[in-house]
Amino acid sequence: MTTLNPVTVIPNDLVSGDKLGFKIIAVITAYDWAAYRGLTDRSDDEVASRGDKISEDIARALFYAPDAAGLPYRR
Repeated sequence: MTTLNPVTVIPNDLVSGDKLGFKIIAVITAYDWAAYRGLTDRSDDEVASRGDKISEDIARALFYAPDAAGLPYRR
């Protein structure tokens, strides 16, 4: 079983049991926070700086600590 990069894979590369993966990380400051999605082959820093920001609703469902600390979601 392999986790493949969903951007570079072509249909002929897929075999039964393969997975297409993303990673989601939270970036928390003293004032606010946000969550970003990126490819599994990128570092956390790359995802934080160049990833796609996910919606506030999904971010709050995945990461409860920033919300519990009263930090607003970054606009």
